Amino acid sequence: MPGELIPIVMFMSFAAVLIFRPLTKKLGAVLEQNMMRKQAADSPDMQRVAQLMEQLVDRMDRLEERVDFAERMLESSSREREMLLTAVNKAGLGQEQRTREGKS
Repeated sequence: MPGELIPIVMFMSFAAVLIFRPLTKKLGAVLEQNMMRKQAADSPDMQRVAQLMEQLVDRMDRLEERVDFAERMLESSSREREMLLTAVNKAGLGQEQRTREGKS
């Protein structure tokens, strides 16, 4: 009995491949077309999103440059203010000493 099953199973497998192979190829082609249509429909939206992202990156770069510039300006003006205060204090101390020496 087992010897008779081997040719029957082989025949049924061969018939199944012959019958289902064209069906699966057609099903694959239909699924691929549906996927292509879906991607084509999403494509303009994705392009728009990519364009908006590029614009946002450009704006962020410009803002970063402006913040860096403002920080440098604030830093340099605070240094200048410190130097000015130091110079005024030194000049003020020197003048006070002369005033004291003149009174003595």
